[in-house]
Amino acid sequence: MGQVSIRLNGYVYNVGCQDGEEAHLYDMARHVEGWLQRARTLGGAASESKTLMMAALLMADEIFELKRRQISPQAEAQIQQAKQFLRLEGARQDRLARLAGQAELLAAELERTP
Repeated sequence: MGQVSIRLNGYVYNVGCQDGEEAHLYDMARHVEGWLQRARTLGGAASESKTLMMAALLMADEIFELKRRQISPQAEAQIQQAKQFLRLEGARQDRLARLAGQAELLAAELERTP
């Protein structure tokens, strides 16, 4: 099991993680620290608890917005059906174009024959 030391809001925390997850944990800590920096910018000289609360609200706002933008499973299924229809329709159009070309060749051949 891995162990990393991360710094958040001026404090160092030792955190355990799965082996190989250390870099990911450092990335998450940098992300959270960025939110803390934004919260400090918005809140001025606020207490630590207010800074943490503001950062949590900013992160929650982003999560809610991302969830709102997600496509529902039903919509995803409809998109896949539409893509399948378009593929089939494209194949049909190609086949019709080939058949039309063959029909034109046959008509031209019939016109040349006495």
